[in-house]
Amino acid sequence: MMQKIILVVVLASGSLFLTDTSVRAEDLFRDRVATILGRRCVSCHNSIDRKGELSLQSRDEVLDSGFVKPGQPDDSEFLQVLISHSGQKPTMPKSGEPLEATEVAAITDWIKGGAEWPDGFTIEDPVVEGSDWWSSKPMVKPDINALMAASHAGVSNPIDAFILKTLAQQKLTPSKPAEPRDLIRRLYFDLIGLSPTPEEVETFVKESQREPIGTRPSAYERLVDRLLASEHYGERWARHWLDVVKYADTHGYDKDKLRPNAWPYRDYVIKSFNDDKPYSRFVQEQLAGDVLFPGTADGILGLGFIAAGPWDWIGHAEVPESKIDGKVARHTDRDEMVSNTMNTFCSVTIQCCQCHNHKFDPFTQAHYYNLQSIFAAVDRAERAYDLDPQIEQQRLQLANQLKSTRAALTTLNAAIQNDGGPELVALDKQIAELQPRATPAAKQPQFGYHSGISPKQDIEKWVQIDLGREVDISKIVLRPCHDEFNDIGAGFGFPARFTISGGLTACDTILHDATAKDVMNPRLVPHEVELTNTKARFVRVTATRLATRQNDFILALAELQVFDRTGNNVALQSAVTSLDSIEAPERWRKSNLTDGIWASAGDEAAMKQLAEAQQQRQVILERITTAERTAQRERLSKEIASLESQLKALPSGKLVYAAATHFTPNGSFNPTNGKPRAIHLLHRGNVQQPLSLSVPGTLPIQMSSDLSVSEAGHFNLSPNHTEGDRRAALALWITRPDHPLTWRSIVNRIWQHHFGRGLVDTPNDFGRMGKLPTHPELLDWLAVEFRDNGQSFKKLHRLIVTSTTYQQSSADDASNSTIDSDNHFLWRMNRRRLEAEEIRDTMLAVSGKLNTKMGGPGYYLFALERPEHSPHYEYQKFDPDDPASHRRAIYRFIVRSQPDPYMTTLDCADSSQSTPHRNETLTSLQALSLLNNGFSLTMSKHFASRLSTEASSQPEQVTRAFQLISGRSPTQSELSELTAYADKHGMANLCRVLFNLSEFVYID
Repeated sequence: MMQKIILVVVLASGSLFLTDTSVRAEDLFRDRVATILGRRCVSCHNSIDRKGELSLQSRDEVLDSGFVKPGQPDDSEFLQVLISHSGQKPTMPKSGEPLEATEVAAITDWIKGGAEWPDGFTIEDPVVEGSDWWSSKPMVKPDINALMAASHAGVSNPIDAFILKTLAQQKLTPSKPAEPRDLIRRLYFDLIGLSPTPEEVETFVKESQREPIGTRPSAYERLVDRLLASEHYGERWARHWLDVVKYADTHGYDKDKLRPNAWPYRDYVIKSFNDDKPYSRFVQEQLAGDVLFPGTADGILGLGFIAAGPWDWIGHAEVPESKIDGKVARHTDRDEMVSNTMNTFCSVTIQCCQCHNHKFDPFTQAHYYNLQSIFAAVDRAERAYDLDPQIEQQRLQLANQLKSTRAALTTLNAAIQNDGGPELVALDKQIAELQPRATPAAKQPQFGYHSGISPKQDIEKWVQIDLGREVDISKIVLRPCHDEFNDIGAGFGFPARFTISGGLTACDTILHDATAKDVMNPRLVPHEVELTNTKARFVRVTATRLATRQNDFILALAELQVFDRTGNNVALQSAVTSLDSIEAPERWRKSNLTDGIWASAGDEAAMKQLAEAQQQRQVILERITTAERTAQRERLSKEIASLESQLKALPSGKLVYAAATHFTPNGSFNPTNGKPRAIHLLHRGNVQQPLSLSVPGTLPIQMSSDLSVSEAGHFNLSPNHTEGDRRAALALWITRPDHPLTWRSIVNRIWQHHFGRGLVDTPNDFGRMGKLPTHPELLDWLAVEFRDNGQSFKKLHRLIVTSTTYQQSSADDASNSTIDSDNHFLWRMNRRRLEAEEIRDTMLAVSGKLNTKMGGPGYYLFALERPEHSPHYEYQKFDPDDPASHRRAIYRFIVRSQPDPYMTTLDCADSSQSTPHRNETLTSLQALSLLNNGFSLTMSKHFASRLSTEASSQPEQVTRAFQLISGRSPTQSELSELTAYADKHGMANLCRVLFNLSEFVYID
């Protein structure tokens, strides 16, 4: 007996000992190893990147890889690459310092102990801690007084003080001022994107001699003000903005269908720059203008920003949202909205967080999906706006009245339902449980008869069948329709009140009367009428009160059955007549009423139970509804109908392709009607692996206390908030005065387009993978100055272009180049090549063909073929002599999948991706295009024709041509050489050569 007790104790002790060892091994893994792997390894060795074919995120991935052999540290390759061999640096980590000795020891003990890994444990991506990066810190406006006090002749404004301070630190000297001819050309192209005429150049040169810089106002300052006041200024600077936001006139992706109403957003951007709209207003209109500025056209037009980028038409219109590809398309669409917003306004890269935490900045997947939830109800579609403020105000007023009246009706119905007590609650629960089972088993190929649409409900409509002979009728059955239009579903179009009549020669006998009160929606339960002693050839259904469709009314039936005494349906294939019928699409033909096809429920028993429960519910509601409440409900219903009618009667307005929640369904693309979709954090961005539910929120950017955002970074929205409230919260957060990213981002973009390079050379990325600012104090000073000085773009332009820094020559200096060959510190002005649009516009201008008409739909530079399916854009078939195409290039119709080859060769932006900074290449193909492209050839002929009318002799024509191209007169040797060429090859060919001159294509 004692031996048995000892054995039990030993076994029990052994069991306890093993369990304790296992626990200690798991603790070692959780407390030490998992932390080390997450902090030092998983950023590269994760389930997505799998660097070296190794992922360290889950047990299966680690053990299946063969790199870790439990119990055998010496044979585990993973451990060996972490250890120093023969005094050499460990192979891993590739970047960064080797693991500490204690960390290697912990991994060694873990492997030696069997590489225990708790069930279900996954090592998450590391989260970058803190927001101590320069762009996340609060903006501080440096004290400019000390800098300006040390100024000298080279300082025109505070910008120069900052630049000169840095130049002195780098032992660089500033360049001399540029010549007036260079300055005027630089200003014209920078501010309006067009070249000055020779007459404007000569006038400015003379005025600059009389009124040099330093005079108040100088000729230069007056020129700046004139160009900023030009309507062409908006055309130039809108182009930069549209590059960033990915604007185009087609969707992109496979079919790349047209967006015929994208252009109002483009015109909105142009007008906003010309109006010098404050930047915060500009931002807010583009994210939530409909909410923050209701009743204004710009509040709708600005929403074109959210819809500006590529959109997968097939993934939305041809694939249901319930399918995997449909989920991916909609996820990708929201990613486009999030990334475009954060890239554009905050210079933040966030898109990688759809799959994993940001590897360099303190942004997590949770942050990303919180941002996605802001756009959860938003799609892209055409929506109406009014140019007439009075009509827009009237529309807004009626819409608000309609909203409040509907709310009053909802409150009344809730009060009535509350009086129904437990019995009504139980019925509602039963109805909710039955409804999914009573849905159609499948959509039918045809639905039935659909009357014409009526604006009034209490109006008669009828449909009639001819049985072809006298029939002794035993039963008539009306089969309801099923259609998802306006989320109606089963019972679509079934009349609220109706009669069934019949007869031998006319339908003069009432066989069934259902006009005493409104009939409940029968869903898919057939309405059956038993008859005796009834003989008829004709049978008619007459609706006296129509079914509600949307803001209008109809009669619709899937099937009309008539049974004889033997039980046969004698109505099959009978001729059908009606008062009216839409007859299109095919599923709504009169003949469908007797074709023997109708929608059926998946569960017939559930369908009947549902109808009975709904009938019982109606009885209870009639019992508890007082006459006063009935009258009140009727009054509110009439008010709603009247308001809807008034809204419908207003002029329809114009259309813009923009963010929308209400629109006409198109295939599988259905509106949310303002109800946000549920957004889940997705494991590795996989739509098939949703995790926790996300809520509207933003990024962990340090600012002063804000009651609109919780400590967790979620927006403090009311429980009954609208989807627009989400976007408004984001817009207000981005435009906070103390937001460290917003103001730095926009002034950096403006600076970049004046100097060719931003103070931060990664304008879309102010994170740790971006470049550091070359002049951080200047950047902050400009950001605060811009924010606090009316957020005026034109004031900022004026400040920049009137600086001595901007007015420097672009000439090289050998000693400076030795120190700063890339001119990071701006010891000279950067020379730049004209952008594609500037080249095209200027070729039109010097040829005398430029049409300066502003706004409106884009013009085609291609022949459009087969637009109804997969459009073909045939550029080779375009006639460059078409006068419609002689407007500025910003108004051209931009195609994503097949961009204009000529413009692309000249480094035009790719509209499928954000282009904050265009490439500037130098290729032989560019020279060949400027020489031989059809547009160049045509403009050369027009240029030569213009010269023949403005100058008589060949030398005079050559001189005039050179002045128009370069802004100066040719030297005598240049004139002789060019005249000889024109004599030999003709003036048009000389014009082709002039279009290739560096003085034409480049700005000094």
